[in-house]
Amino acid sequence: MSIRKIWKTKEQNIDNEFLALCGNNRVLAVLLSNRGINTEKKIHDFLNPTKGHFSSADNFIDMPKCISRIKTAIDNKENITIYGDFDADGITSTAILYKTLKEVGANVNFYLPDRDTESHGLNTKALIQIISKKKSKLIITVDCGISNVTEVNFAKGFKTDIIITDHHEPPEILPEAFAILNPKAENSLVSDLPIEELESLNYLSGAGVAFKLACKLLEIYNKKDFVHEILPIAAIGTIGDVVELIGENRSIAAMGIELIKRGKHKGIQKIIKSMGIENTDNITSETIAFGIVPRLNAAGRLESASSAITTLISNNDIEIDESIEKLNKLNLQRQDLCDETYEQAKSMYEKEKSYNKKSIILYNENWHIGIIGIVCSKLVETYNVPAFLMTKDNNNPNIIRCSCRSIQGINIHNILSQHKDIFEGFGGHKMAAGFSFDNTKIKFQDFKNLLNKTIDEFTQDIDFSKITLEADMIIDPQEINLNTIDIINKLQPFGSANPPPLFIMNDLTLNHSMQMGTNGNHIKLFASKNDTNNIECIKWNCNNLNLAQNSKFNILFCPRKNEFNGNTTIQYIINDLQGEFINNEDHENFEIKILDHRNKKNILNQVINFINSTKKTTTVFIKSPKLQKEIENNINTKNFITNEFDLTEEKEQLMFFECPISTEQFINIIYKAKAKIIHLMNFNIHEINTNAFLTTLSGMLKYAVSNLQGRLELKRLSNALNVNEEIIETALNLFEEAESIDLHEVNENEYKITFFKPTELSKLTENELYTDLNEKILEINKFINFYLNADINEIKKIISG
Repeated sequence: MSIRKIWKTKEQNIDNEFLALCGNNRVLAVLLSNRGINTEKKIHDFLNPTKGHFSSADNFIDMPKCISRIKTAIDNKENITIYGDFDADGITSTAILYKTLKEVGANVNFYLPDRDTESHGLNTKALIQIISKKKSKLIITVDCGISNVTEVNFAKGFKTDIIITDHHEPPEILPEAFAILNPKAENSLVSDLPIEELESLNYLSGAGVAFKLACKLLEIYNKKDFVHEILPIAAIGTIGDVVELIGENRSIAAMGIELIKRGKHKGIQKIIKSMGIENTDNITSETIAFGIVPRLNAAGRLESASSAITTLISNNDIEIDESIEKLNKLNLQRQDLCDETYEQAKSMYEKEKSYNKKSIILYNENWHIGIIGIVCSKLVETYNVPAFLMTKDNNNPNIIRCSCRSIQGINIHNILSQHKDIFEGFGGHKMAAGFSFDNTKIKFQDFKNLLNKTIDEFTQDIDFSKITLEADMIIDPQEINLNTIDIINKLQPFGSANPPPLFIMNDLTLNHSMQMGTNGNHIKLFASKNDTNNIECIKWNCNNLNLAQNSKFNILFCPRKNEFNGNTTIQYIINDLQGEFINNEDHENFEIKILDHRNKKNILNQVINFINSTKKTTTVFIKSPKLQKEIENNINTKNFITNEFDLTEEKEQLMFFECPISTEQFINIIYKAKAKIIHLMNFNIHEINTNAFLTTLSGMLKYAVSNLQGRLELKRLSNALNVNEEIIETALNLFEEAESIDLHEVNENEYKITFFKPTELSKLTENELYTDLNEKILEINKFINFYLNADINEIKKIISG
């Protein structure tokens, strides 16, 4: 299934008062308004996230119980174990609480499960080890535990208290833990919180919840300044878990990034240096999301997370350097393994998929459990459907484990909840989840069928063939300068719920392009618009756009400042591009190239220029005499056709200005032309209303009697009304039976009427011929609707038979 990207700009309501609050800067006003920042206070708080305050930790009802129990453990010199997780959120959560408890004098250790053998959350084998060997009477979970009802009861049997800190969706029945800090759990927050503060707390990551507990401990022990040691770690966990970067998360991320820039964490500074970044002023949320987080995750995905946690908690230079070297090696290994698995999964899916498929559900016992989640994300990005990748559990060959990712609008947690009785383990949230099931109780194919059925039920109203890309505004080159970049940077840190701004710029003219990158896998375009020349555009991970020289194109982009060799320039980083005569599809095993311009507006002049300049022989399908007359004086070809019978010779390319009236005519024109390139366009195409058709035809009949001696050419009428000649004949017979005209056949393509009398529409609709006429028009409408909305693969399918 081909994915069609539709651009949409957000609706804006910028009045003069709000514009004044934004310093009379239109760009800033639009960007803030689009993000719901619509009052003076909200503007101040949003643009100054490092000056924001954190909500009280006591907003968690169980916070006093947590502090009391931890204080007792410290006073009695009990061993405290932090039970973490092996991804970036779990690793940073563990580091935050470990460093904090060390700072306030606790006897503390940590336990990070092994992804390969243990999966997420508490397990009884680990609890036995912690209770028996480490003699811990207090276990604090971070980024996990909310679903572990059985395991918590198991620990209680050994008189061990468990404090759960988590942010994942809770089950209906909560574990009977000593205390629970999870903003999503029922009755976990005080009841009279303002709605904005309540939402802000609900957005916290696992690291965010651990940070709240750490802040309260530092307050109790009068060590508030230590918060600067853990904020950089909290920022990484918050960004890494892709939670909404608004409210408190925005402050955590912004303040943490500022401290990272100032070199407040030794291990993080060394990671950044190993990435080749010397100027820490350039560190952003993207640096963390695409540089630091993958390195931390690589350890937990491929081995143990010990190297990652060591980097965050150690003060020993040699120890940190060794850990970072290992992290970098594991990250490279992870990248190679992901690429290999992605190609395998893609090949499996391509072999089995049908065009109405709503999910990707695949199993391979040799896939690595640590990387299938990443591959799921890549598949979702490629195919725009939820992805479920499964592999065998290394400890138990009967257990199948799965990582899954979803798309906007489909809550994958809700879908999986329908089958929770099947799962051995299950957890996650609306966009990402994981589970396991026993293959001896339900076979993979049976579960796949069951899951697909549920997905069908949850996605009946979702069109998977289209992705809407939402831009903030349409902009012109003169509005983009270094000050605009500074305004955009004020919206940092970017992330979920606060993505980098996207702009649309239309009608750029391509001056020239060049490949860039070691393998030539990126494209740089130089363009102009109006009086602005050499606009520099970058399209990453693209080696060929097939964009015609001097052609017009539109871009969806974000401008960035580029500094190189002491020079500062502005680059337009392209998210998506709509260009004249671009091959957006790679139609393997199909010799006809189909270029899709159906959604492009106001391109007539560009099309005329293209036809006049192309060296390929071209024929144009165009039925409307009005449209044909509009262009015929400006075009260097008279090779217009209105049906397959007009074709007298083969052409290299065929341009459908308008829509044929049937599948058969469409296919016949293509194959008779034998064109290798087909352009699909949409000039004033719309479905036909039968009554409106009759009204229009009635006016034409009256004109023929008054001005053309009553002569009617079937072909001329059918072209003008975008129907076939059979429909014209049926309509003429209908008018004759209604005694509106006196009809005489001259030859097979011409009639003559000797008089015309206006007739009420009701008299026509009551005639049996009206039903026949309406059915024939509905058939045309059916094809018009297909032509306007079908993706390229569907069109290719009907052409190839």
